[in-house]
Amino acid sequence: MPELPEVEVIRLGLVPRVQGRRLLGVTVGEKRLRQQSETMALQKWLPGRAILEIERRGKYLLFHLEGGVSLLIHLGMTGRLLLLPEPAPALLPVHLIFHLEGGLDLAFQDVRRFGQALVFPPGVEPAPLAQVGREPFSRQVTPQWLATQARGRSRPIKNFLMDGRILAGIGNIYASEILFAARLHPGTPVGRLTLADWTRVLKETRRILKAAIAKGGTTVSDYLNSQGETGLFQLELLVYGRDQEPCRCCGQTVARMAQGGRSTFFCPKCQQEK
Repeated sequence: MPELPEVEVIRLGLVPRVQGRRLLGVTVGEKRLRQQSETMALQKWLPGRAILEIERRGKYLLFHLEGGVSLLIHLGMTGRLLLLPEPAPALLPVHLIFHLEGGLDLAFQDVRRFGQALVFPPGVEPAPLAQVGREPFSRQVTPQWLATQARGRSRPIKNFLMDGRILAGIGNIYASEILFAARLHPGTPVGRLTLADWTRVLKETRRILKAAIAKGGTTVSDYLNSQGETGLFQLELLVYGRDQEPCRCCGQTVARMAQGGRSTFFCPKCQQEK
């Protein structure tokens, strides 16, 4: 699933080529996404409006359009937003094609159809964003704030990091990498972490997310940027997907365990339980 760095890379790729252009129309495919506005609403609110700004909130992209209309997109597990010359080449399955002035198409392709494309009229706040937590780069996110959120809780630190209602945009890949860098076992109850632990977690969170953005994101399966290119940060992963391989820091075999239905990767020596 695209996480914060991948969505930010897509945003950065779209801004110089899409922002300021006018939407001329939208083509709706035969199969709907998990959450998709009705065709009538898309046709009513999108055509003729310029894209004023493209914002990212967690794993969401928010297109601010003329007249106060907004288009909210979530890529789900396998979604892609591909910027293509008009007419868009045959891509299957394509659920939506946004036609832009200047001979460009923006195609939303999602094999598993877990993505979202929702339009919100003027004055209507995108409801899904109400559940999105604070951005990891926000000044409001401090070690003290994280410690307060964790106080008295017994949930594992990895599950805490992946809770988008607390911190926005961190998924399975980056949670594993952050905890390895912070030398914390992923099963550690958050209530046991000290302020020094949270300081380390926040520092590594920001460092790793920035590095992943600079490398174009992580491609381990379906992710492509808006130009159809893979990311490169997968070449720098230290634990994710490396179970049964030696740890690059200590040589111990990288382990794998299940947490919340997801695979967690860690080094038993570098990340000992508290």
